[in-house]
Amino acid sequence: MIMKSIIKSAFEDKDLSVLFKKGGVSFILRIIGQILGFLLTLIIAQYFGAEGLGEYMLAIVILRIFSLLAKLGMDTTSIRITASLAAQEKWLSLRLFFKKVYLILIFTSLFFACLMYLLSDYISILIDINAEYIRIFSYAVVPMVFFALHYQSLRGLKKIGSFSFYYRVSQPLLSIIVLLILLYFSKDLYIAFYTYIISLFLVCFFSFFSFRNSFYKRKNNYNEKSIEDYSLKKIFLIAAPLMLAQSVQLIMVWTDKLMIGNMLSASDVGIYGVAFKLSMFASITLMAINSIAAPRFAELYSENRIKDLKNIVQKSTMMIFWSTLPLCIVFFLFPNSFLGFFGEEFKTGVTAFIILSCGMLVSAFSGSVGNLLQMSGKQFEFMKILVIGAIINVGLNYMLIPEENILSSLGISGINGAAVSTMTSIVFWNIAMVIVVRRQFGFLTFYIPFRIK
Repeated sequence: MIMKSIIKSAFEDKDLSVLFKKGGVSFILRIIGQILGFLLTLIIAQYFGAEGLGEYMLAIVILRIFSLLAKLGMDTTSIRITASLAAQEKWLSLRLFFKKVYLILIFTSLFFACLMYLLSDYISILIDINAEYIRIFSYAVVPMVFFALHYQSLRGLKKIGSFSFYYRVSQPLLSIIVLLILLYFSKDLYIAFYTYIISLFLVCFFSFFSFRNSFYKRKNNYNEKSIEDYSLKKIFLIAAPLMLAQSVQLIMVWTDKLMIGNMLSASDVGIYGVAFKLSMFASITLMAINSIAAPRFAELYSENRIKDLKNIVQKSTMMIFWSTLPLCIVFFLFPNSFLGFFGEEFKTGVTAFIILSCGMLVSAFSGSVGNLLQMSGKQFEFMKILVIGAIINVGLNYMLIPEENILSSLGISGINGAAVSTMTSIVFWNIAMVIVVRRQFGFLTFYIPFRIK
């Protein structure tokens, strides 16, 4: 009854109603993508066990690090410049911009792909996985870089449905299809890695043509009086801070898995990875609302409608909380059943799963604070909190993952230590942003049940 009244209230609210009507497709695709990612993890876990899943996850982390370096922030830069030039209908200027970006990324993606291949033996020693898996994934750097460029550029062109499909749904969907086909021929772990590369090449190919078609529909509009030519220096000046932000977020998301791989084993990475993904499932509404709320936050802030901004932030937080709480309660009551679904060996991650779910519940209490800060010109405050959170995460992981540490007598070590580290950084991140929003805007995003202030 509570959820029914909350949903009814949300759709009667003008601002929330606008939010969901404009972002409905993105919202649905976000949820579908989360479910597909969950199913892909489940299939890999059941066929290849915790160790196989752990090696797969670690190899993906390495691929994302090298792809992040190869992108140089150009994918996010393309959103900003594409949106700006498209709004002015400067299609020739946009075409010249992409020529430069393509030349840059062809060079950088090939360079970092080769570097990843050449360093595979050293990396495998560092995180204790098969070097061949890293060499296989080095071939995925180029398609991953251009895939990111194209789906982000679709976002810049306001093709939100296409962007959401490629970003959230396309790769896990194709990966599941390709993996199920290839499993008929072999049950070797290499199949999972080949599946990832095949699906990545396919989505890179399809996203390129989606972007090309969206762009060239305007090819008859090359009638601008002056060409806005972005120099390489100007492009890099825009891209550099965006790459830094992406790097910090990567540290926040993947540090624990890398450090578990270094200090423990690939099997522990797999168990922890499943616990983390399951806990993330509890905050699916938060992630879905985050994906559609940013433009509305920016619009209300730019119009100085702080009262309306407060209303939409607090009521969306209420929806996030009441949709997350029941899932977390179920997780707390039946953790063995959820983890056992992946296999008996995954049940050792029960404590880590509960700890991580507590962190997700705090995120639900806090609402879309990160989006609000970024969309209201408070990027510097947002960045500072992210950096401090990343430092806390790395420091605590280094202290708490070893079997012998200051809290090991309480059972906090190994993957449980990593879970406490991640939860602590998540709690810090959210509470700090709630405080900043309170100081800047005069209202709390933090939701107190049965009371909104």
